[in-house]
Amino acid sequence: MAHTMSPTAVAILLLLALIVDYMSIGPNSLRDRLAFVMAVPALKEGFDGSPADQKTVAAAGGAIQSLLDSTGGAYIAGASVNAILGVAIGLLWIYAIGCLLPIKSSKKLGRFATLSWPQSPLYRINWKMWTVAALLGMMSDLPNGLVGDLTRTLLEIVTSLVAPLPALLFGAA
Repeated sequence: MAHTMSPTAVAILLLLALIVDYMSIGPNSLRDRLAFVMAVPALKEGFDGSPADQKTVAAAGGAIQSLLDSTGGAYIAGASVNAILGVAIGLLWIYAIGCLLPIKSSKKLGRFATLSWPQSPLYRINWKMWTVAALLGMMSDLPNGLVGDLTRTLLEIVTSLVAPLPALLFGAA
């Protein structure tokens, strides 16, 4: 697997995202967006393919398989766990995009653009946003088809935008 950032850059970017979220740096409308945009590429670069990633995918796949098994002999029990997991991650990306869109765009996009993560008070981590970022960072390679291509392309674009930040801000690449 080719990496865009060094391990040091990944650690710095992840720390920056945590600090931006924890200390509520910037206006509420930008804080979660900025932390999310830094966190997802850092988590992708740092943990994709790791034992934590493998355990997360295995746990999610096991939960889906147990749900399929609980249907008994129903036709749906033959569904592919990997395809369902990929669809779930694709839908999570759609939810995250809705949370990242500015509220002003709701005039054209409807209620989808009004999705948001709950606001966390000062010196608190927005756990819902971090959960979404962690899942998307580690599992964005699972969706297939057009949605999979779009998620990987979005992640590559965001990674290329934030990868130079550690070197620019701290001189550490």
